[in-house]
Amino acid sequence: MIFHHQWPGGSLTARLRQRERILKQEAAGTVVLLDLDSGQYFSLDGAGSRVWDLCDGRHAVAEIVGMVCGEYDAPAETIERDVLELLNDLADEKLLDEVTSKNPLA
Repeated sequence: MIFHHQWPGGSLTARLRQRERILKQEAAGTVVLLDLDSGQYFSLDGAGSRVWDLCDGRHAVAEIVGMVCGEYDAPAETIERDVLELLNDLADEKLLDEVTSKNPLA
């Protein structure tokens, strides 16, 4: 698989994790995220909720794309584009942190 895009926060080797103070609730196949700091709600369904779950700080962006490609029946290029767009959106909304040496996994 060839990756054509990068999310704005880093490279495809970046490991992303869910930011603290984000509350997650699941109902009827939809994941609702509440940013406790801003009070904003976000909803994810299907592959979007799977991507959110994979943002645990242990998987690189490229690994997340690969896992979703293996789990969903759609062209790899479409999945890649959609996953990177979602990660971009989640990063823009400050729902994700990048794991770095200054910000390691606890």
